[in-house]
Amino acid sequence: MELELAQDLGTIKQRTKRSHFTKRGLLNSNYKRVVKYNFKKAKRRSIFAVRQRAKALKISRESLRVSMVLKVAVFVSVALLILF
Repeated sequence: MELELAQDLGTIKQRTKRSHFTKRGLLNSNYKRVVKYNFKKAKRRSIFAVRQRAKALKISRESLRVSMVLKVAVFVSVALLILF
């Protein structure tokens, strides 16, 4: 019995590093690679590049607005809780 216990303690599993990119979901890793490559290699004057830059600017502006609204809402709710 003691011998089996010592053998069980002797095996240690090593942790493996997990990648940030996974193969789950609708967009698999091969598709992501192709999209990233095409996005990086797009010419600045191409229609694709112009559309992507416009979308990126629009998304960044919207995300800034949303984050600001959330921050203000949290601040106001905490202030109201403290005052009342």
